[in-house]
Amino acid sequence: MDICPFPATAQRLMVLANDDRAPLDAIATAVASDPALATQVLRVANSAAFRPSGAAAVRDLRQALVNIGLDALRTMAGAMALLSTFATPDELSIDLQGTSAVSGSIAAAVTQRIAGVLPSLPFLCGLLCEVGALACLAVDGAGFVEVWHRTVDVEHPWSGKASVARDDLETKRYGTTTRVIGARLLRRHLLPTEIAAAIEAPAKLAPNAPLLHRATAFARLATPAACRARVKGNPALLTEQVREIARWTSLTDFDAAELVRRCDAATLQAERALRATRG
Repeated sequence: MDICPFPATAQRLMVLANDDRAPLDAIATAVASDPALATQVLRVANSAAFRPSGAAAVRDLRQALVNIGLDALRTMAGAMALLSTFATPDELSIDLQGTSAVSGSIAAAVTQRIAGVLPSLPFLCGLLCEVGALACLAVDGAGFVEVWHRTVDVEHPWSGKASVARDDLETKRYGTTTRVIGARLLRRHLLPTEIAAAIEAPAKLAPNAPLLHRATAFARLATPAACRARVKGNPALLTEQVREIARWTSLTDFDAAELVRRCDAATLQAERALRATRG
């Protein structure tokens, strides 16, 4: 749980976001000092959850902060701080942080707006859906990489059997799943309980499960499939996989073709943001 402290930039940002007297310019300066955080702030401000249809794109960081609001920004700072603590060689070998950005975009695209839910929550649930895996990578690099390649590797099509096998292998190795480990980590760092609950939820869910839980599970499972389909240039493969994952997670509220379209568009958007962040 205490692998390393929050980075200084995120700590400073959370102090400012919690201070009602802090000027917006000071908060914008803190965000601008971290390229990854600044990119995510602009990306979220321009998402369907925050930018009305037909409105001009938000390019000014200060305006983006106004659109998002301090509550969402505070949570984003905590999320990005957690992710930035796990940049190990083993993590880089499977680029879980990169695919986490794709998961965030997929979760946000699938849910768009949920009544009574902070608009940034679906994105953050997707972004942090593998934070438990990142923690295991930090302390058990080669061991977790083996689990990943056996059950999640983007070279292999997704299957419900592989998803169950991953839970079983993680439980044998760590005493519980990385979903549970991630949820405990988030609760320890006082991130919103809705995020921890969505991440902890199992992959196979009933139709009456909260939409936030089903969308998070869908994003976690669909991300490798979406990335693989883009690499191979095979949209038919994505269609087949998304339909199966939607059935598995009971995300049947949407037309299947529309779900595939949203998933593919979100993946493309996240990959472009990643390329811009990484130069």
